[in-house]
Amino acid sequence: MRLSPASGPASGRSPRLPRPAAPQRAADARTLYLCSAEPVRVTSTGEALVVSGQADGRVHRVPVARLLRIVCNAQAHWSGSALALCLQRGIGVAFLGRGGEPAGQLWPQQRRRLPVAETLDALAGGSEGWSEAYANWLRRERLQVLRHWQAQRREAGQPVGGDEWQQALQRWVYRAEVAAVLPAVLHGLAAALVAARLSEYGVEGHYWCLAGEPVALADDLTRLLWARMNLCAGPLAAAVEQPREAATLFEHWAGAQAGVLHAHLASLGAQARRELGL
Repeated sequence: MRLSPASGPASGRSPRLPRPAAPQRAADARTLYLCSAEPVRVTSTGEALVVSGQADGRVHRVPVARLLRIVCNAQAHWSGSALALCLQRGIGVAFLGRGGEPAGQLWPQQRRRLPVAETLDALAGGSEGWSEAYANWLRRERLQVLRHWQAQRREAGQPVGGDEWQQALQRWVYRAEVAAVLPAVLHGLAAALVAARLSEYGVEGHYWCLAGEPVALADDLTRLLWARMNLCAGPLAAAVEQPREAATLFEHWAGAQAGVLHAHLASLGAQARRELGL
């Protein structure tokens, strides 16, 4: 399978990844977090989800047009009709474990696929050296995360020393180790955000290379975000203990970093096109 070359600037810089057309959503659409410690029941009626608290009996009706995605824990008990409504309206559901760790994703049917998705499919199925090229790309992206941290420290008047830089370089860039100082629930929220973005772009979360080697794209992108959060937002977020506070903090952080995932995928798409000779 050979793909047509993607248009881009002649300077050699990575071309911008086109943003997918958003489905019909209200202007105030947002993420719905169902991470209560008390059980809730999620059903549906018409074009809305109905969330009922089993302890207090309170009922909330949430129109699906006002939802971008949903993050829930094991205390959310779903009806089949509610899940079907979400999938029909292109709303992904991310499930968190008891400790806030990612437990799984429910992705809606992909209605569109961006060129980067087609390119990754072609490369994974037709290039024996793809896994090595992917590993090199991932190492470069980890370095970009570290340089962002270095720049933030410099702007804050706390420049990174030579020894500190070398230690961080070895630990994160070459060994992919993240010194986590944030609550585990934030890692789950990062995984949910990655899954939602990949679903929007029509990109798979996991690929198998021609030689049978796995490429865990969703996990790797989540780890890039997680490292960025721990390196650059640790002091503010370390005190967060309640799920609601964690969700508020994460939404604020994600809004300020809206282009980060987009840039990672654009860089990966450019690498894939080079590997295919496009």
